[in-house]
Amino acid sequence: MFPEDERRALERIEAELSATDPALADRFCRRPDKWRWFFVLLAVTGVCALVVGLLVGSGSLTVVGILTIGVLAVEYVSRRPRTPHG
Repeated sequence: MFPEDERRALERIEAELSATDPALADRFCRRPDKWRWFFVLLAVTGVCALVVGLLVGSGSLTVVGILTIGVLAVEYVSRRPRTPHG
């Protein structure tokens, strides 16, 4: 996503912020609880749409369920904290 030098610069800034103001750094790293509940509700809705769509044979409802679950999976993976490899 970013060139290697820019990624290292951002990591240094993040480390400096964590060292000087841990409370502020924590606020930037955490997702607010209201979003967590929104994503849980969206996941339940997606699973229900998928199951009901399969049971009644509604292709469009099944696709909506699959797309909802897929979008949530991508969102989850993109927001996970990254750990250095190696």
